[in-house]
Amino acid sequence: MGSFKKITSLTLGFSFLTMSFTGIMLYIVPKGKIAYWADWQMFGLSKGDYGDIHTTSMVVFILFGGFHIYYNWKPIVSYMKDTTKKVSFTKKEFLIALFINLFFVIGTLYSLQPMKVVLDVGSDIKNYWTKEYGKPPYNHAEDSSLKKFIKKMDIDIDDAKEELNENGIKYNMTQSLKEIARKNGVSPQKIYEIIE
Repeated sequence: MGSFKKITSLTLGFSFLTMSFTGIMLYIVPKGKIAYWADWQMFGLSKGDYGDIHTTSMVVFILFGGFHIYYNWKPIVSYMKDTTKKVSFTKKEFLIALFINLFFVIGTLYSLQPMKVVLDVGSDIKNYWTKEYGKPPYNHAEDSSLKKFIKKMDIDIDDAKEELNENGIKYNMTQSLKEIARKNGVSPQKIYEIIE
């Protein structure tokens, strides 16, 4: 049992670090449509990869957080006991911990400082990526087949084929821009730049 208690604490620590790292990455990634259009990656991982890792690490964190509370139930309860050894929800430490958490939740919902600054900086970073990569011509353009994309953008199909062939792009008209881009090691945005 002692061994599993150590595993629990270490797993909780690692999942906390993983969630912190992926949380930071999700804080700075471009908005979804920009990230997918430009095929944004950092350290070889996409926005979707960071989101998936963050989600699964959260599950591990919750699961082992439950075990951690179970193993540390007595100390946790003792933090809430008053001088008469009775659990008290008015104990200073309990109220401070509750206040800190409520402050950040309510402060975020009502755009209070310093939460507003944190959110504004995140928004500024996302706007930077929009300026850097530009916006897709329409939402989820990268998921459109090349044929549909060309038609929707009113691009001459023969000119588009010629440009793709000249640039050595392997494609099939029924494939999505995303599929074509991945097979050719470029972004959907680059495919658009070639054919526009």
